[in-house]
Amino acid sequence: MNEESKMIGENGCVFIDNSVTNEDIYMIHVVSDAVFTVLNETDAKGGSETDVLSTMNLSGNTIPAGAILTPYDEVFSDVSISSGSLIAYKLGR
Repeated sequence: MNEESKMIGENGCVFIDNSVTNEDIYMIHVVSDAVFTVLNETDAKGGSETDVLSTMNLSGNTIPAGAILTPYDEVFSDVSISSGSLIAYKLGR
């Protein structure tokens, strides 16, 4: 996937108001204030997952609408929130 494809979300997105698992998400846009309960990342080849809630200092914090989150590694794989809503942009498979 080239950078231009990422900029326009060419490979689709998913609305999250609860949780998703086993996805290849390269960017998360917070639509309404959100509290994350799970945020795991991995490489796009399905390697071992890493919990990044504490690394990104998201545990127990309300992330305001408009924030954009990107992974340290390649993709977010599992995302759960207890409140709020997100749009997650996906890599093509």
